[in-house]
Amino acid sequence: MELKATLEELKSFVQQEHEAGLTKLQEIWEKPLASKLASGETQAISSLNLKERNTVWAKLGEGESRFREGDMIRLHLGDVNDTAFLFQATIEAEYDNEWLLSGRDLHSQMKAYAGGPCYADVDSMDLKPFYTKALSEIAESKIGRKIILPLLAGKLKADDTFSKTFDNAATVAEEMGLNEDQQNAVGFGVAARYIACIQGPPGTGKTKVISLIAKLLVEEGQSVLLTSHTHMAINNALNKIYKENVPVAKIGSASSTKALDSQVKRFEHGNDWGNRPTQGYVIGATPFATCSKRLENFEFDTVIFDEASQITVPLAVMAMRKAKRYVFVGDHKQLPPVVLSKSVIDTATTSVFAKLISQQHETTETLYKTYRLNQWLSCWPSKIYYHSKLSSTGPNRNRTFDLPNIPSKYQEVLSKDNAIVFIKSPGTSCRTVNQQEAQLVHDITQAALAGGLQAKDIGIVTPFRSHARRVKNLISGITKGIVTDTVERMQGQERELIILSMCATDSLFIKNIASFFFQPERLNVAVTRPMTKLIIVGPQLDPSFQADDEKVMQWVEWYRSLIDHAQVLEAKDL
Repeated sequence: MELKATLEELKSFVQQEHEAGLTKLQEIWEKPLASKLASGETQAISSLNLKERNTVWAKLGEGESRFREGDMIRLHLGDVNDTAFLFQATIEAEYDNEWLLSGRDLHSQMKAYAGGPCYADVDSMDLKPFYTKALSEIAESKIGRKIILPLLAGKLKADDTFSKTFDNAATVAEEMGLNEDQQNAVGFGVAARYIACIQGPPGTGKTKVISLIAKLLVEEGQSVLLTSHTHMAINNALNKIYKENVPVAKIGSASSTKALDSQVKRFEHGNDWGNRPTQGYVIGATPFATCSKRLENFEFDTVIFDEASQITVPLAVMAMRKAKRYVFVGDHKQLPPVVLSKSVIDTATTSVFAKLISQQHETTETLYKTYRLNQWLSCWPSKIYYHSKLSSTGPNRNRTFDLPNIPSKYQEVLSKDNAIVFIKSPGTSCRTVNQQEAQLVHDITQAALAGGLQAKDIGIVTPFRSHARRVKNLISGITKGIVTDTVERMQGQERELIILSMCATDSLFIKNIASFFFQPERLNVAVTRPMTKLIIVGPQLDPSFQADDEKVMQWVEWYRSLIDHAQVLEAKDL
């Protein structure tokens, strides 16, 4: 009965997400065109040019949209419901005033385009059939009934490990120079009977652990599926595994290879890998590939999930049904999955990693040594998120932010003496765009570059797409090498200097979006990207500020404690 209830819960979640997605799309599509252009929900396009069969160049018109690489769009002539002519096109790359679009049958779809201006609105793909197929299979299959559903229901004892295998794997990890936490994680990943959960806080070497687990499993003759919620996460892990001299291949479309090492082979379908070993190999693909012709007929010994804290339970099930044992690597203290049918406060319960790590204490290992954050940057997140157990190690532990030629005006801001600096936002009544703050970020960035820091060592993080676009437009005159993006796009990245530009200063607006604005997982990701220096430009809340929810109020207090932990400067002095 409990297994049936678990299955019904998954089906209900899939249906709720499907309905919420359709509702959200329709709400956007039905807004007046002028309103959407002003808000950035729609992008004007002056012309389209079909270059190859399924590649289109879009020359952008006026306006500043929220769209960016990876977004799926629908093109229309003014009314997205009545005049759409190109569907489910993906923005593969952004250039100066141009997008490179890709998608299925774009050559045929472009026949309906007569030339001239058009507009881009958000689009989506109906993924419900993939989920329905996966859930139907686990309801009927032996793996589903004996392993997957009992695991998810907390009814399967998963604490069995093979001690000799654990010891051998941990010994190999030790010989390769991994720390004790990493050695134990590798041991669990190789020896656990059903499941191993590995929590990896920022900079603790999750990918190194994944690559060694994959290597040792392949040496045992196992076939391994490496999967995640994005191609980028899969590709980054595949690159590391490939360097271990493991037979690997990426299964996906040509557009799924961003950041993938050119030496890693890519195939449209698993069966296209003609010289695939009969035993011992790694295939990297999204869970959806297991429900399509790409990998539909494949079975694996182990599935490794990277960035598992951002994977929903139904999405994980899609890949889990292809194997009998699973390694989940993630951090539920960082961003949870993006869901539409629940509030931000509830989304942690939809993460497969958060769900399993609460049940599988015996097969959970946490990595507590960070090689990214210096010792001054790791203190606050360690205390707030990791029970004061996260500590800095390695060459970066004692390193400081040290520039040779800091302009005098920014000596305090860029000083090596303070790893964390807080500057009160200069704008007033700002919501998702703050021009004054964007200018301040520009000026600090320019000073850092003048002081000797390279553009590739600077990252700018903000909660809002529209503010990120404003900052990006300002700093484009300085250099194009600086990464400017939202928190969601910065997870997994690191830079010498991170500027967190929080943008909003309107108290009522902040109160209304408090569950998003102060979400601890979001703040944790933002403040753990830097290696030696963090500059926060944000609101300094009035003592009377109150959130409506008690849980969110605790998040507000954590934000206040972050300010107390930093050196506080006034924007007017800069």
